[in-house]
Amino acid sequence: MSAMSVLFRIILINILFIASFSGISFADGSWESSEGILITSDAWDEVRYDEYTTIFDVVSLLDRMGGLSLGSNLSVQVFTSEDGGILSPDAILPVPEVIYITEGSLRLNVDDEEVLAERGQAVYIPPQTIRRFENAANDTLQFISVIDWASPAGEIHSFNANKTIQDIFNHQEPLNQTKVVSEDMIPALELGDSGTNRTFRFSRFVHPREGPYDITYDLGTARIDAGSGIPDHYIDGRYQLITVLTGSGNISVGCHEYAVSRNDIIYVAPGAVMNLTASDDMHLLVLTNPYYMEMFDWSMPYACDYLY
Repeated sequence: MSAMSVLFRIILINILFIASFSGISFADGSWESSEGILITSDAWDEVRYDEYTTIFDVVSLLDRMGGLSLGSNLSVQVFTSEDGGILSPDAILPVPEVIYITEGSLRLNVDDEEVLAERGQAVYIPPQTIRRFENAANDTLQFISVIDWASPAGEIHSFNANKTIQDIFNHQEPLNQTKVVSEDMIPALELGDSGTNRTFRFSRFVHPREGPYDITYDLGTARIDAGSGIPDHYIDGRYQLITVLTGSGNISVGCHEYAVSRNDIIYVAPGAVMNLTASDDMHLLVLTNPYYMEMFDWSMPYACDYLY
């Protein structure tokens, strides 16, 4: 065997060795350019806001774990408030805020308007408003807050690569009032592949092309029956944050498999092949940024058999 052949084999072995570890992630490690990052529920680094409320900054932890720089335009935080908790932020946001209730009941005052939101509901809060959040029940309140600093209202960017002629003709004035959305208000989409028993139901709560929402991401929920799942696919140019609301199962991202259960959060990088199998009935919250478009979603059956 020639010296050149030996050198080539050594280089190839090293490349394969490095590649085999490139997608592995644990809750106490570091992932530069990882395709998947799992934050388990016991890894939430919550900060106490007051005697009633704690805050977990999801994007900040992902940035520290993976060097992802997601925080420049998107804030995702989990607020947990015990009985008696009241949160009155001083800041009046120049951009909208969307919250999703994962536990309990929330009494929300937006300027002079009061709304009550329950578990499983999302609330769109318009920009330039005074907000007051109050635990409305004698139980724990938990909600996920999403603030899009790249929203058109924030005037952080002047060009949106996703904007099309159709967007211009379908333009609606941004919603300037608070809106509560729940699954029973939305026709669920039946998605997946029935031939391989990988099907799920998706309810899209807010999407800038499907309503007057001044945001650049979209948010929805997926319900997956035990034994079924999400088939192999990848989404170009968009990352996803998936929060397990109930149930358990296994998710594969970049052909690395992770067992997931309630309150686990998974980052799926743009272009990463993923699938999911539910061990029991699962309910997921799915954030896609930038917002989901079918033209960028590609089916990839049995991808792990020949891609990785």
